[in-house]
Amino acid sequence: MSARVLFKGRLLPLSRRALPKVAARPPPLLRARLIASTPLRSDVPTWPNPPLPQGPVGPSDNLTSTASNSGHHKESHRRWYQDWVHSPSFQAALTTVVGLAMVFGAGVGYLQWYKSHVLRRIAKAFEPGYDPALELSTLHAPNAAHIRRREQPLIDSIVAGEHPGGYYLLVGPKGTGKGTMILEAMRKIKAEGAAFVTHPDLEVFRLRLGKALDFDYFEDWQGSLFSRAEPRSGGPQLDVERVMHKLEKVAIQYTRKKGRPLVVAFNNIHLFPNTPEGHALLHQLQQRAESWAEGGIMTMIFSTDDYWCLEMLRKNASRMRVISTSDLSAAESIHALHYLRLQNLSRKHLDPADRPAVEDEEVLRRVYEMVGGRTSYLVKVARAENMLDEAERMIETEKRWLNSKIGLIPEHDDDSTSFLSDLRSFHSCSWLLLRHFAQKFPSFDATPADISDEPPIPDLTIDIADDDINVSEPGLIADNPLLADLKIPEVTYEEARRIMTRTDFIEPLDVLHIVSIDTRHHVRPDSVLILRAAQRVIQEEGFDEALDVTRDRIDQIEGELSSYSC
Repeated sequence: MSARVLFKGRLLPLSRRALPKVAARPPPLLRARLIASTPLRSDVPTWPNPPLPQGPVGPSDNLTSTASNSGHHKESHRRWYQDWVHSPSFQAALTTVVGLAMVFGAGVGYLQWYKSHVLRRIAKAFEPGYDPALELSTLHAPNAAHIRRREQPLIDSIVAGEHPGGYYLLVGPKGTGKGTMILEAMRKIKAEGAAFVTHPDLEVFRLRLGKALDFDYFEDWQGSLFSRAEPRSGGPQLDVERVMHKLEKVAIQYTRKKGRPLVVAFNNIHLFPNTPEGHALLHQLQQRAESWAEGGIMTMIFSTDDYWCLEMLRKNASRMRVISTSDLSAAESIHALHYLRLQNLSRKHLDPADRPAVEDEEVLRRVYEMVGGRTSYLVKVARAENMLDEAERMIETEKRWLNSKIGLIPEHDDDSTSFLSDLRSFHSCSWLLLRHFAQKFPSFDATPADISDEPPIPDLTIDIADDDINVSEPGLIADNPLLADLKIPEVTYEEARRIMTRTDFIEPLDVLHIVSIDTRHHVRPDSVLILRAAQRVIQEEGFDEALDVTRDRIDQIEGELSSYSC
C-alpha cells in the first residue's frame, strides 16, 4: 500500500524517496478544535473581514472592474493622441506655426541688419572720396578756378572740424562766394567728414539731403511691403527728423573714432519759403545744430542771401556765430580780374605767340568802377571778348530789370483795389531810397579819364595751374589811386524806414536783391552794378517829376479809398 499525504484537503500519493523527508518534518501544531457541530472544511476560503453586501446588478450596469476601466481609458487616450498627431490637420497647423516662427525670426534679423546697414551708408557718405556737390565743382569747367577770399582760411578750419562747440551762419549778398568757399574747403579735405546740401524747396531739400547723406528714408526697406502708410506720408519735416535721428548716431560714432565733429553745410537757406512751414523746418534744423554743437559731435554751416533768415535764427540762437561776406576791395578785384582774364585768354589761345596781352590797369580799374567787386560779375566780365562793352551791357540789363520790378507809372489806371495802391506805394518808396543812395555815390562820368601818369600796379602774372590765388597779398596794396576802394553809401535800418516813409518795404527789397541788410542792421545797395543802374534811371529827364506825380496819385487814391470805407 502506497503512502499518502494530506495537502490542502486532498490526499496525494507520496513516493518512497520523499517519505523520509516528510517524516523528518516536525509535527504541525494542533489547531484548536472549534466547538461546533459542523465539521471544519479546509477547502472553503476565509477572509479577515467579511465582505460587505453588494447591491443588485442592473441590466445596464458595467460589469468590468475599475482597473480594467482605467487601463482601457488610458489606452484609448493614447490611441486618440497618436491619431491626432498623425492627422493632416495637425501637420498643417505645425507647418504653419513653424513657418510663421521662421518668418518672424527672419524679419527680426533683417530689421537689425537694415538698421546697421543704414548707419553704415550714412557713415560712408562722410568718408573721403565721392561727394555729389564736390564732384560737380571739381570738373574741368570754365569756372573751375575760384578766387580766394579773405574768409577762406576761417572756412577751411571750420569745415575741417577745428572749431567744435558752435554752428555758423554765412550772411552776404548774392554772388559773393559763400557757397564757393565751402566747396573749396571741402575739396581740400576730399569731403572727409563733411556734406553739402542745396535746396530750392522743402520736397527737393528732402531729396537732396537724403542724396548727400546716402539715406533713402526707409523707402528701400522690404518690410514696407506689409506697411499700410507711405514712408513719406508724414511730409518733409518728419523725413528730416528721421534722417537727423540716424545722423546723430553716426556723428557720435565718428566723433569717438576721429576725435573731431562732422560738418554739414546747408547752402541758400533763404530758398526756404518765408511761411510758417518753412520757419518750422528752419527751427527744426537749428534745434539739432544747438544740441549737437553743445555735445561737440556736429558743426552745421548755414548760408543765406536774405536778412529774414538771420532774424529767424537769432531768436533761438545761443551758440550761433555769424560770418559776414561782402564785395572784394579794389586791390583784390583788380588782382582777381587780371588773373581771370589771363586764364580765359590762355584757354582760348593755346599758343603763347598768338595770345593777346591782358588789358592794362586803367581798363581793369574802369571795369571795377562799373561792376564793383562782386566775384560773380568779375568772372562774367573776364570771359567776354571786350570787358568794357560787357560791363556796359550788364548795367543796361540791370537797369531794364530794375524798371520791370519797381518802375514808376505816374498816371496809372485800374485803381479800384487797395492792392494796386500798395504796389505803387512800394515802387515809389523804393525809388526814394535808391535816389538817396545814388545821390551820395559818385557818378561814373565823374571818374577821371586820364590816369596814365599814375604809377602802375605790380605785375600780376599768375601761373594758371594754381587756382588757389591769394588776392590779399600785402605788397599789392600801396598808395595808388587805382586801388582806391569804392565806398558804397549805407544808412541804418531806422533811417531807411524814415526815407521810405514805410516800415514794411525794406525786406521785400532785400528779397529782390535790390538792397542788402548786413549784420549791423545797415541798409545799402546790393551791389555797385545795381547802384549804377539806379543812377542812370534817376539821371533821366523828368524822373523827379514822375516820382512826385506818382506819389500824388497814390495819396489821391488812398484818400478816395478811405472816404469809401467811411
